[in-house]
Amino acid sequence: MLVEALSAQLSLLLLLAAIACERWLPLSPWYHPFTLARLGFNNLVKRTFNPQDSVGYHLLIAILSLALCVLLPLTLIALFSHLVYYPEALSALLLYLSLDSHTIRSKSTRIALALKQQRKSLARALLATIVVRDCERLNSQGVAKACIESVVLRMLHTYFAPLLLYCLFGGMAALAYSLTWTLHTAMRKHALPSSPYLYASKWLLTLCCVAALVMYLLPLAMMTQQRKLWRYLRIYGRHFYHRVSGFTLSVFSALLQVQLGGPAFYQGHRFERMRIGVDHLPDDKTIKATLKYIDGVNMLWLAVIALSHIAWA
Repeated sequence: MLVEALSAQLSLLLLLAAIACERWLPLSPWYHPFTLARLGFNNLVKRTFNPQDSVGYHLLIAILSLALCVLLPLTLIALFSHLVYYPEALSALLLYLSLDSHTIRSKSTRIALALKQQRKSLARALLATIVVRDCERLNSQGVAKACIESVVLRMLHTYFAPLLLYCLFGGMAALAYSLTWTLHTAMRKHALPSSPYLYASKWLLTLCCVAALVMYLLPLAMMTQQRKLWRYLRIYGRHFYHRVSGFTLSVFSALLQVQLGGPAFYQGHRFERMRIGVDHLPDDKTIKATLKYIDGVNMLWLAVIALSHIAWA
């Protein structure tokens, strides 16, 4: 009887096991497959991207890079999946490799501790490993603001979006999204945020993460002052340079009652971004509060996913 019950919920057990292992037993970067992927994608971008090329060439090379870096690994894994005796286990393994919340959690916790100890140089060095913007000119409040922005946006793209795609379409969809995000991150290290080189990957990521964005922000929006939230979404979210980032930062700005956004330097160039909110600037305590809110959303939606699996079984 127990064996039959466990067999009926095998997919749910594998899902929970993949999430738990990613949280408490993450792979070391030394032998994580995505480490090799990041190195390969960075070398590819270095060889193919030139800021002086035309817009048409940027669009073409971005599309070809997506096809090579995403479709080729998916094709190889799809062929290999026909030889696997337990495809559910392979799908859970792909989810485990696709999720990457442990890195951003640990780095942001260390940044908050460094800011609390007034070690700004260490905080900037840690921040430089999780963002693509220039960090040398940031003060302690600027480091905290950049860290919060990176945490809330990367958790959407490296955790909630792959998790939802796995629940809807399986491990291959989660892996495809993670590969696209990894390639997009490599592109952003060499191209300015307004470069046409980023249009294709940005559009594809936005299209795939809309449902995850709702899943991510809806519980947080219900904990925020509604009038303030809708004012932020109407004024800041709609007119931010990137809609997904604008809506996400607007919700967290209203929830945490801090100012986010603002101008940033990329590769020595000042990039004008809208300031979101009129409250005080964040500090190390705000980083810890951000992680607590994200953990709460994670637990809520894991419970919803588990109940949905049980109801449909």
